Amino acid sequence: MPSKKLITLLHTFTKADLTHFNKFLYSPYFNENGEILQLFELIDQDLRQQAVKPLNIMDKEAVWKRLFGQKKFNDAYIRKLCYELGQHASHFLLLEGQKSKKLESDLTLLDIFSCRKLFKHFDSLSRKLYQSFQSPIAIDYYGHYQLELLNHTKLEKAVGKFKTLDHLEKADHFLDCFFIVKKLKLFCDFLDYKHTVSKEPKIGMIPGFLDYVQRSEFMQHPLIKAYYLVTRMLLEKEQEAYFQELKQTLLDHAKNISGPELKTLYIYLINYCIDTKINAGHSEYFHELFDLYKAVLDEELFIEKNTISPQDYKNIITVGLHVRAFEWVEHFIQTYTHKLPEEHQENALTYNLAKVYFHKEDYPKVIEQLREVEYKNLVYALGGKLMLLKTYYELDEYIALDSLIDSFRIYLRRNRKISKEVKQQYMNVLRFVKKLSNLDPYDKEAIVKVRNQVEACKALASKKWILQKIEVLQK
Repeated sequence: MPSKKLITLLHTFTKADLTHFNKFLYSPYFNENGEILQLFELIDQDLRQQAVKPLNIMDKEAVWKRLFGQKKFNDAYIRKLCYELGQHASHFLLLEGQKSKKLESDLTLLDIFSCRKLFKHFDSLSRKLYQSFQSPIAIDYYGHYQLELLNHTKLEKAVGKFKTLDHLEKADHFLDCFFIVKKLKLFCDFLDYKHTVSKEPKIGMIPGFLDYVQRSEFMQHPLIKAYYLVTRMLLEKEQEAYFQELKQTLLDHAKNISGPELKTLYIYLINYCIDTKINAGHSEYFHELFDLYKAVLDEELFIEKNTISPQDYKNIITVGLHVRAFEWVEHFIQTYTHKLPEEHQENALTYNLAKVYFHKEDYPKVIEQLREVEYKNLVYALGGKLMLLKTYYELDEYIALDSLIDSFRIYLRRNRKISKEVKQQYMNVLRFVKKLSNLDPYDKEAIVKVRNQVEACKALASKKWILQKIEVLQK
């Protein structure tokens, strides 16, 4: 096989990349060796035919024969061709990557104009860059720093002596902004990783740095202020004022912070609600979490390429139902289900609408949604059957309940995709629901016995709901 490193690199190319790279190699400006082009065309042909395991039947001698016929095999030469093709592929990726980094390219071009003393060209491009930085979300502190410094350097070259140092002063300011926000972001990552990885990164905080930032003019920059508040929030978790101030800062300055940065900052708020407050028993933070999810949706921060992730979709529904915002959740489901990845859309609408109706205790509608649906997705299948089971119990539909318990038990036993642990959780649900449906509500001793069994059972789905039903029997 030709160089494994080369094949691995080319295998990441899309069909469009392969087509464009072929044109790249045809250009004598980039490639003057026709044998490199021929080598790529052979590899390209096999790449397109063997998408899963590319080139698994090709070896260097076979490639040599296809390139050079009966000419004596030269291992060093074929290695050299593979190396050069790899270099061209890397150069191609670099050029493609620069297309999405227009600011960096423009700043490089500005420097070239300055070095060649093309000052009219410099001024024209510089004005365009200053205009682009007027955008509300154009927070590129390092780009600002480079632009100001290049303008200062251009004045040195153009006039020798000059009266203003404005560009130099602004360059210094934006360099400070760049350092401060990067330092805060790295320290926030460090504080976040402390609870999720076994080995802590060695990232420290400069003594007095946070106090300096708090008192400085840099707090006028929304992004710096936001990351300062994240740092304080993570360091002093009991001080809820930092959470509230950060939330208000994001609401006030959403238009002044770029989408990716805004999403990251909202995730810090969301994680604070879940990890620090809700998991510690502060259930009132479900309402805070719900408000954050609504703000994130308003800014379309969870939408990428018109798609929402299944996990975000599920979390939003769960929190919305918890705070009993039923009408809002129903509207969310109707609006966003089609934005799920295509493989997750099937049955998502019916299943999640059924969840809404169940929480609203509109049980006939739950049955209407679930009874005739067969879920291909295992999570939906188990969840749907469990919801239908609870619905029959709530309605005292004991004949339908017994029938579902039997069919659900058979489903669990026959389905090999379900792990033993999960099967046991659902088998125990069936066992206890069967017991509850047969209990005499006046036999207090029997009810207490079942309650003790439920509380002692560790592998049990919907344990909270079952305990609630036992409390009803006890009353």
